[in-house]
Amino acid sequence: MTNMRRTGGRSEAGFSLVEVIVAIGVLAGVLISVSSMFMLGGRQVKAGKTITTATAICHDIMETFETMSFTALYTNLGASATDTTITVSSTTPSTFLTPWQADIDGNLEGGSASVTVTPLGPGTPNFGAATALRVRITVSWSELGRPQTVQMSTVRF
Repeated sequence: MTNMRRTGGRSEAGFSLVEVIVAIGVLAGVLISVSSMFMLGGRQVKAGKTITTATAICHDIMETFETMSFTALYTNLGASATDTTITVSSTTPSTFLTPWQADIDGNLEGGSASVTVTPLGPGTPNFGAATALRVRITVSWSELGRPQTVQMSTVRF
């Protein structure tokens, strides 16, 4: 928007002070909106990275269980044939999950992993009488003050 003014016999082209201030205000509003989108996008990328890391840790633990026999699956976690369920945490010293805690500490703030193995079959079976085992792996951590979890589950026959 240009204004043509006549002053003393010659014409000058330019913007008034009000037009310049309005244009600067509009530009500032647009720049603030765009910069907030960059910050939000950065947060989403970080959240995606931590979820991917937690999922990879879950998958790694699950792959280790896939190599074990049916009986070794619950005995390596400290259960006996007469137990009806077992839950083990990676923060407990000297458990099967302890080796993963260092990886969790390095990548997930305040994180831990837990494994719950439950026998399945007719009635309420114990591990010795089970026809299948449900294995549930949970990785938990805190991100921006909010608790986050990733969980994987499978049934072994």
